Amino acid sequence: MRSRTVTAFTMALLTGFLVLFPGAPPSLATELDDSSLYVEAFNAFQKKDYLLTIDKVSQLTQFFPDSPLRDITLLLLARAGLKSGDNALAAKTITQFTTEFSESPLKTSVEDELLTLGARQNKGEKMSLDKTLRAAAQKVRNDQLAVERAIALKAEQERLARERAERERIARDKAEAERKERERVAAIKAAKEAIKLVIGVSSGNRPIEAGGTGQIPLELINRGTKREEFLLSVPVSKEYAALLTSPEKSAGQMERLTLAPGEKHKVNLTFRMPSDRVDGFKALLQIKAVSATYNDVTFSKEAAVTASAPLVRVVAKPQTARVARGETAKYRISVLNAGSLTAQGLSVRVIIPSELDFVDASGADFRQAAGIVTFRVDALETGHLKELRISATVRESVVEKQEMRLQVEVINGQLQRKEIFTSSPAVVHTK
Repeated sequence: MRSRTVTAFTMALLTGFLVLFPGAPPSLATELDDSSLYVEAFNAFQKKDYLLTIDKVSQLTQFFPDSPLRDITLLLLARAGLKSGDNALAAKTITQFTTEFSESPLKTSVEDELLTLGARQNKGEKMSLDKTLRAAAQKVRNDQLAVERAIALKAEQERLARERAERERIARDKAEAERKERERVAAIKAAKEAIKLVIGVSSGNRPIEAGGTGQIPLELINRGTKREEFLLSVPVSKEYAALLTSPEKSAGQMERLTLAPGEKHKVNLTFRMPSDRVDGFKALLQIKAVSATYNDVTFSKEAAVTASAPLVRVVAKPQTARVARGETAKYRISVLNAGSLTAQGLSVRVIIPSELDFVDASGADFRQAAGIVTFRVDALETGHLKELRISATVRESVVEKQEMRLQVEVINGQLQRKEIFTSSPAVVHTK
């Protein structure tokens, strides 16, 4: 049986914790709630109080190891460990997250630095809290990379010199009949190398709302010595509806551009962030320019974009885990938003099991019909939760030890997305 309340055994452990650590917050001595603890941890993280975040998450994972919030809890703990310098904690926790939730769409929002720490620890490397030693080690590695790059550059220069000498030797040995062909090839090569285009992308990566439209300013500069025409495109998935437009025109896709030597031209990359992207999703949109004269002369640049969206979760549980026939079972439903945007127009459909007869509901506007209670939550801000309650009477015909769970469907009208959650059970017992 799954439960989100603190058991007698857990309370005994908690009492011992308060004796050993008298400075612990008084709230620990009362009944704990996993959703409230997560919101406290989340808000602490938003305020950059990472140590408090770790403390709150530690309480949550200790007293609620089977919480349905475990995926986002592990992710929050890993980020707090990384921000506070505790690389061992960050690496261990992100490994737990990727192992336990290997199919989670939230994996796309994990920072590269966290993934790197997890990989290093999995290889047996010990994570150190000594920032001075870490910085010194990084400097040594950077110096070594610089040496390796210098060696590689020298080798490449020597290789190019040898190739150049070989080409000159062959050129001297070639017959007159081959001379014109070499000159033609050399002329084409020189012409291609003279084509130089710089694609500048505006700095910054402002998150784009899932389902919304974003725009990235670009600047194209002809650094070549001749007037050139380029074919422009954005070779990304169609779901982004990406295209290039001119800031000087209200509409119309830009597919060709002619630039004089040294000329600059501003272009906008307009795209749509797909509505099914989770909060923090990262993508790279490529801008491509191809010479209209030589189709093998191409220039490209990647622009990073990030999705911003609500992230709604539900924790539903009965007020008491055991209930008798004829008694009223009371369920509390906590709807929380752990995303970066306010969730708009939520419809929370609660399906009541056939063993229960609906009595009442509260917490938001609702309607009830045929064993389904539908709440309307107009707006749920990030870092906030909405508590809903449902009361229902246990039928006399229900057998002993029967488990009664609510099924909660959250329909996000803003993103056209539906997610399903299941409550902890209330179990029927004899009076």
